[in-house]
Amino acid sequence: MNKLNSIPRWIYYYGIFNALATLGFGIMFYINSNPTIQNDLSWFAGGRNIAIFVVFLIALLRRDKTLLFAGFVLRFVVDLGDMLNSYLAGEFFAGLTFLPLFTIPQAICVWILWKMITRDDKETAASVSN
Repeated sequence: MNKLNSIPRWIYYYGIFNALATLGFGIMFYINSNPTIQNDLSWFAGGRNIAIFVVFLIALLRRDKTLLFAGFVLRFVVDLGDMLNSYLAGEFFAGLTFLPLFTIPQAICVWILWKMITRDDKETAASVSN
């Protein structure tokens, strides 16, 4: 693997964990849904999670750090919303589980991948201008 496409191993494995969790969440929403009830957004949430799983799957198979960055950003935003929903529903401790498992590590991954992507862009621009 060359320097420009290298992804830290722990981020790659954490991406696999996020992909599998996202797939699980998507399936769970479909299993627990009742589309005959008005305002049941389970099908929306399930589809959203399956779509994010596809982003992670493609990013991990291609080892594409830009697409992996996008997957982590998507997952981070969704998990912030889910955490807020848990708090508003009165499930404080359920919402609290998002912090160590998803929100904090995702924020770290987003930050590291962003630094890598911008560094690579600067290196590419410098090599093109020479």
